[in-house]
Amino acid sequence: MSNSDYYLTNKSKQDRSRVRVEKILDAAEELAANTPSQKISIKSIAKKAFISVGAIYHHFPSINSIFASLLIRKVRRRLNSLITLLEGLGPEVTLDMAANSMLDQVFAEWSQKPIAAKKETLSLYYQNASKPEFFSSYSKVLYPYVRACIERNTTGTMRDISEEEWPFFNRTSLTAIIAPFVEANPIAGTDAHKAIAKDIVLRIYSK
Repeated sequence: MSNSDYYLTNKSKQDRSRVRVEKILDAAEELAANTPSQKISIKSIAKKAFISVGAIYHHFPSINSIFASLLIRKVRRRLNSLITLLEGLGPEVTLDMAANSMLDQVFAEWSQKPIAAKKETLSLYYQNASKPEFFSSYSKVLYPYVRACIERNTTGTMRDISEEEWPFFNRTSLTAIIAPFVEANPIAGTDAHKAIAKDIVLRIYSK
């Protein structure tokens, strides 16, 4: 199943349509990197993507659905990166080592992205997206990989985590990492921020 099956688009199963959807999202992402989302319109996206306005409306019912779908794509890509990381953690990797790998990856991503665009995209998503379950359900996708990592680990440093506990643990640790970036706190991305986030991760996931 392709990523586009999860976007807030009008239904279409043709490969050519999926390619066009990705092209539209690519254009919106490029514009969002340097332009406040309030100034981005269907017309400006169409111009950037070399696609007609009518063709965009064929795939997306509104500008808000484009921003929501762009967020969904970012989340799915982040999940794929985390899954790859989890699958690469061998049985001899301690929680401390795993925390360093995870934090390095997430901090690198958030330090490179324009935070203003992310804040506006999140706001648009929560206020206007008609299918918020796409976003809230993603943490569940990670659990089997977290479970497998814990089960194969031989270091005795990782606590057992139930499926019911996982969404809360995941949200808590991600908040420690992401909140300073979103709030434009001066500590965001610094060694001090990473040390605090790591301490929280270790407290939550230690056996």
